This record gives sequence, C-alpha cells and structure tokens, in this order.
Amino acid sequence: MKSILRLVLVSLVTLAFAGVALAQTGSTGSTGTKSTAPAKPAAEKKAPAPKVIRATGELTAADAKAGTAKVKTKDKELTFTDATQSAKDSLGKLKVGDMVKTAYVEKDGNLTLNSVAKTKPPTAKSKSSDKPATK
Repeated sequence: MKSILRLVLVSLVTLAFAGVALAQTGSTGSTGTKSTAPAKPAAEKKAPAPKVIRATGELTAADAKAGTAKVKTKDKELTFTDATQSAKDSLGKLKVGDMVKTAYVEKDGNLTLNSVAKTKPPTAKSKSSDKPATK
C-alpha cells in the first residue's frame, strides 16, 4: 500500500511541476498556436545600408568646416549638404577648379559625401587621322 501511495504522490508532483514549467514558457503543447521562439523587437531590424554612388567632376564650391561641396559632372551638378570627417579633411586640401572623384550616399533627398580625392583632368586623345599622310 505504501508503494502505491508513493507512486501516485510522485506522479502528482511531477505533473504539477510540468504544468508550472509549461505555463512559464507560454507553450500550449503540440496542438497550440503559440510560437516558442521569442519575437524580435522592431528596433533590431536594420534597414539595408544605402548604396554608395561614385561620380567624377569639377569641384565648383567647397566648405571644409561645414562639410558642403558642389561638383559639376558631365550631365549634372551635385550639391553635397553633409560630409564624413575624412571627407571634410580631404575637402580642406582641395581647391575650387580641381577635378575630383567622389563617393557619396543619398538619404532622404540629401547627398552625404563619404570621400573625395583629386584626380587628373581628362586629356584629349590625339587621333592618327590628324597627321598628314607621308609618301
């Protein structure tokens, strides 16, 4: 009789602890609809990094302290309203009229200058048809 009473008592205690453990995790068993995986907060979801755009043109205006610059390319004029610290340092070394290569990102309609470097101006290629033919 004692062994049967112990078996029943052990079974009841085990079921009680199992029920408490399941209630703490929020799982409803195999037929439940709740997910056991924790939900990720919206703050952890990262937006994709903006794409870096490159352009080459003539520096028409520059303010290294404010981090603003204007570069005229073949087909348009780019106005940069913000710059990274390394781009500001590079702008301080350049002067208006220099040919530059730029790398920038567009975010919320503003162009942010990531890097700027002086480049050689394009040279006119000489054509072989310009030379008179010799006999």
